[in-house]
Amino acid sequence: MTNDAETIAELAVQASGPRTVLTADNREFLIVPNGFTEKEVSDPHGLKLSTPRYISQRVEVQALDSLVDYVNAFKTEETMLFADIMANSITALIDYHGKDQTAANVAHQVKMALPFSEEWKLWTSIDGKMMGQLEFARFLEENHPDIAQPNAAELIEMARDLHAARNIKFTKVVRTDSDNENFTAEDTTTLGSRSTGNSVELPRQFTVRIPIYFGEESVDLSAFLRWKVGDEGMTLGIKLWRPEHVRQAMFKQIVVGAAERTSLTAVFGKAG
Repeated sequence: MTNDAETIAELAVQASGPRTVLTADNREFLIVPNGFTEKEVSDPHGLKLSTPRYISQRVEVQALDSLVDYVNAFKTEETMLFADIMANSITALIDYHGKDQTAANVAHQVKMALPFSEEWKLWTSIDGKMMGQLEFARFLEENHPDIAQPNAAELIEMARDLHAARNIKFTKVVRTDSDNENFTAEDTTTLGSRSTGNSVELPRQFTVRIPIYFGEESVDLSAFLRWKVGDEGMTLGIKLWRPEHVRQAMFKQIVVGAAERTSLTAVFGKAG
């Protein structure tokens, strides 16, 4: 009788076949009775394609319009924008966590790093750098389209006047009524059309109008004239007025614009 009961129980287990069991912590186990043998039933030629359980895609775009278009094409109610002000980048996490705090894969994202314009890289590279009079004059000549105020031609002529006076020892600087600085020399060497007697007048500051990021609108940036007189003559340079503040303000403006065009919330920071 016992043997019959064991046989019936074994047949019942075998008849039930393999089955899955889901635990309380959402782990899934496959239960296979003893005596079963495995047999592969997958497509031997790989003709049957399986769809992934979720999208895993990291896209990098190179223009703000492309970022906006991509986000608008794939965004969900949970999509968020993260703006890293130090990295000049905007990242959209398409499948971000839900507002009800449900977890998500956060595996689908698109990122754009804002590239600096060539003009911005050029002018910031000489910020605080002192140059010889001729080098300074040539720099202004080569980049005169970026100078908004005063007139670029006048500024270049002033720099040339100083170059003509390269062998003169400057003795003092006087602030003029026009808020410029008047350099006075010891002798009476002719200094050029902008000079008066043995002096040369240069503006204390001028305005540069350049884009910060490639493809974005230009902004005004103030540049203060810096000068130094040494044994080898005078050197000139510029000191940009708070360029980092100007950059951050422009970055924030771009982020706000991207948030408006995608109707999404933008957070300043970066997701871990």
